[in-house]
Amino acid sequence: MSRVPMTNPSLLAREFAETGRLSSLSYIDMHTHMGPFYGTYLPEADLETMIATMDRENIEWIISAPHSALFDPIGRNSEIRAAMAKYPDRIKGYFVVNPHYVDNLDEELADYDEVEGYVGFKVLPDYHKYPLTGEKYRKMYEFANERGLLLLSHTWGHSSYNPPQMMGQLAREYPNMTFLLGHSAPGETDVAIKLAKELSNVYLELCDTGRLNGMIGKMVREAGSEKVLFGTDFPWYDPNYMLGSVLFSGIGDDDIVNIIRNNAVRLVSGIRGRR
Repeated sequence: MSRVPMTNPSLLAREFAETGRLSSLSYIDMHTHMGPFYGTYLPEADLETMIATMDRENIEWIISAPHSALFDPIGRNSEIRAAMAKYPDRIKGYFVVNPHYVDNLDEELADYDEVEGYVGFKVLPDYHKYPLTGEKYRKMYEFANERGLLLLSHTWGHSSYNPPQMMGQLAREYPNMTFLLGHSAPGETDVAIKLAKELSNVYLELCDTGRLNGMIGKMVREAGSEKVLFGTDFPWYDPNYMLGSVLFSGIGDDDIVNIIRNNAVRLVSGIRGRR
């Protein structure tokens, strides 16, 4: 049986195709969750299984917002704090703000700087049915802007709560923050790409849109690989799924390394330098 030669020029893609693993370079996932989710079977959702998957797939570290932080007003951010304390070199966290439970936000933010591992905030406007530009987020934005933190927000095209245009508005209002467009606004990804090209503090994130044929190449051509971040929604999807989408997108290895590693290191190192 004859073998079809690989035409992809990427040496990283060749390594992955031949060995099933990217061993020469560890990579970083900037959009993950953790823990069980109501009514859904997620076989790799507990912390120890996620760590085992990271070891198997050579993921150096992840940034996570557990499901409990997103939807449990009692547990809030306790799960990510415990995970960061147990695996400080493997787990970093987003501080989740649910706009419907902000009565104690002042008290919680007062402890933010004491917790090692936080890199910024995560919000989920479409699910919480509250707009990104709503007043209940104002205190969080001011806090993050003062410290130069990241904000990962779910974005979706034509949404009433988190369209890319709202991220652009906020990026201009809070120039010291870095805005990560979670999913890169499916349905209006062209708008998201334009924002990432025009605004230095706006970045595209690949979860969901990265699997679309030609999308990663389009992002790199129009916004530059320095403005594209690797994210997967792990444990909803195996990270190798999105890794393959990047490796076999037709872009060069320098661009691949920017997306799966360098950009994350640069952004997070900048935060740690300002703390």
